[in-house]
Amino acid sequence: MKNLLILLLISACISCKNSNDIKTEPKPTELKELQSSIDSLFNANIAESEPGAVVAISYVQEMIFGKGYGLRDLETREPITLTTNMRMASVSKQFTALCILSLVDYGLLSLNDTITKFWDFPVFKNITVEHLLNHTSGLADYEEPYFLERWDKSKIVENKDILKWLETNPTPLFEPGDGWEYSNTAYLVLALLVEKVSGQEFSDYAKENIFNKAGMEHTNFYNLAKPIDIKERAYCYERDSLGNWVKVDGYYMNGILGDGAVYTSINDYLAYDKVLRNNILLSEESHKLIFKPSSTIEGEWPNTGHDMIDLYPFNKGKKFGYGMGWIVTDDLAMHRGSWNGTRTMVVRKLDEPLTILLFMNNNSKLRELLLIETYDLVNNYLKTTASKSLK
Repeated sequence: MKNLLILLLISACISCKNSNDIKTEPKPTELKELQSSIDSLFNANIAESEPGAVVAISYVQEMIFGKGYGLRDLETREPITLTTNMRMASVSKQFTALCILSLVDYGLLSLNDTITKFWDFPVFKNITVEHLLNHTSGLADYEEPYFLERWDKSKIVENKDILKWLETNPTPLFEPGDGWEYSNTAYLVLALLVEKVSGQEFSDYAKENIFNKAGMEHTNFYNLAKPIDIKERAYCYERDSLGNWVKVDGYYMNGILGDGAVYTSINDYLAYDKVLRNNILLSEESHKLIFKPSSTIEGEWPNTGHDMIDLYPFNKGKKFGYGMGWIVTDDLAMHRGSWNGTRTMVVRKLDEPLTILLFMNNNSKLRELLLIETYDLVNNYLKTTASKSLK
């Protein structure tokens, strides 16, 4: 009996060892070639001693490539990694939209509510929540001319300051619903609306109701007027007239939330991507709205008049709409972000489980090159080998 027990234990140990060996087997040659190609692409374009980028590819909710290049902080020489928190610029809009949809789920808001229900300003007449979300509100751009030309740049601009400006009834671009114009103003009004309806500061509401629920432990909206500590923060850089990299994180409009201002990492974003793909962040009805176009962007690639569409060849032959913080086609959702010292891009396939992320902490023109070439490498790989090596 004793010998039998010993034999069973030995057999169990051998089985455990074999199981672990299977898990650590080398990945398919084709996948290694893809990883090597992407790595070479980024190494050839980003110096180790400069601000850089982080890239990740997720397929079937598994990160098949992820790596940082360059530095998050030129002073401390700390590198960019998968846990580095980088400023998202307009990629942040999807999280503002999710805050609104959560309020709809709680029964505190309707997409058909008019904004005059909350602020009785002439500029908001006939504008609905949905108009703000899909860029058909016609609200004037807050940057030009007032806050670029007339604002005292020694003071940080916050959402409340722009609300006061909107109370002066700046001339709209068009009547609500009569056109489509990408609007940062609309998304900061949405952030103000979250505060109005919930009774919480927008950043707190987003943290509690979106980021924490999505497993984004270190993700935050950041207001320069009320600074918080950003773990493993990537500082934003631009070259000066002499070609030197200079921090630009103190820009006077970095107190504005909603149209931008999220800091997140690759790891946090991929945790959120999984939650989104499994439809567990919001109600089933609200999830259906996220990638459903509620407005149409006119024109055909490459002549829509919008760089966020026209610069990317993979948009050829598609029709474009806007969902909840996403540009959407029949098979793809995407959004990019551009702000002082940051360039970001998210591409998410709707007809297959593929997500590509590119976050940069500088304003170089590399984003389009790197994103397009990465997309092509991944797309070619999936066409030929994914069914064999991943599914």
